[in-house]
Amino acid sequence: MRNISYILIGIIMVLLGVFFLVEIWSYICVHFKVFTDNAGKAEHNWWFLWVMLGVLIYPLINYFVGKKEKNKREVKVFKNVGVTKTFMHEMSHAIVAVLTFRRIHSFHVTEVDGVVYSSGSERTRFLVSLAPYCFLWLTFPFMSLRCIVENGYLWIMDILIGLTIGLHAVCIKEDTGNKQTDITKYPVVFSYIYIFSVLLFDLSLILMSYKPGSNIFYAFKDYVLDFVGYVSMLWS
Repeated sequence: MRNISYILIGIIMVLLGVFFLVEIWSYICVHFKVFTDNAGKAEHNWWFLWVMLGVLIYPLINYFVGKKEKNKREVKVFKNVGVTKTFMHEMSHAIVAVLTFRRIHSFHVTEVDGVVYSSGSERTRFLVSLAPYCFLWLTFPFMSLRCIVENGYLWIMDILIGLTIGLHAVCIKEDTGNKQTDITKYPVVFSYIYIFSVLLFDLSLILMSYKPGSNIFYAFKDYVLDFVGYVSMLWS
């Protein structure tokens, strides 16, 4: 794409990022007060604790049994941890490639590296390239299943959701940086604006899906309606 295209998309992503921040702040202002005023009285208030418990699981696994460098010596205890993180990275590329109607030619993962070859429109390539740094592809299926789980077992689903968020967080933290050609082959400022904006969208959508009586599908619908409302207000 031309530089002007990156500039225009970057401006749009900044505006969307501001919208996502407003949504997150609105949720915190309203529901944190509800949480503190009714702590221990309403079952739905406990989802946050279960999710946070799940979020901590994978970073602890990664720290204690993953591949760590300590005193310039690499300790290999559990090689599958490395395979898992590489798989998460490459699967992000593959899923977004499919969603953008690209053709996947090969998918290869090892303990230390991986690669996905796809072909299609160059205009959508940045979506595929930057997906591993902002697309929580493993979390959203669990969020979708949560709405059919009985109330007595929601805590299990929330721990699993937290586990997937923790897994994505570790992968994103370790992968993101100027060492990544996925990021540097586009204007670096553009890449980070896009990554940050999509991460804000992920976070806000997850939070909104935990509104009492809501789920990931209602949250997305409310998101669209709120966005249309903001645009209409600005336009008028």
